[in-house]
Amino acid sequence: MSYSIHKGTIMKLKHKIYFSIAALLALASWAIAIYYWDKIPQTIPIHFGISGQADGWANKSIFNVSLIPFLQTIFLGLFVFLYYKPQYSDIPTTMWLMTLDKKHRDHAFSLIRIMLVGMSLWLGILFTYMTYGMNISAIGPDSGLSTPIMFSVIGLMILWLTYWTIKVYRATKEAMASSRNK
Repeated sequence: MSYSIHKGTIMKLKHKIYFSIAALLALASWAIAIYYWDKIPQTIPIHFGISGQADGWANKSIFNVSLIPFLQTIFLGLFVFLYYKPQYSDIPTTMWLMTLDKKHRDHAFSLIRIMLVGMSLWLGILFTYMTYGMNISAIGPDSGLSTPIMFSVIGLMILWLTYWTIKVYRATKEAMASSRNK
């Protein structure tokens, strides 16, 4: 029993560290946006095509410059909230999880928490890179977002989400089957 408590404590500590890294990435996005504010021109890129080059432009405004860091911060806050209240996540199985015994429900919630921590890191990396790329592209029109980097981060993020969603689904399905057999 003490091992599982110790293991759970270590897991929570790791999750706090990962959320702290995601928070540092959000702070980095804000710092980038603030740092480049005086350096970027009055017209800035707001959209990038598949090639990674800017193909949509808008006037420099607090809204346009801070939108990505703002969304990053909102998502991080949402993931932290859902970490502590996984029953409110938008995974259809969470409604069923509330009907399971504590052991099975806690296992599924643990999987959901791992998924949320990972998503906060992947989105943090993606949004920080996008903030940096947007500001660099505003200064030097020849620069842009790297297509391989964008596809890699987004692809890995989708794989992460898919893998953990399937794990939660399977854990829930097994738990429901075992509860029916009792």
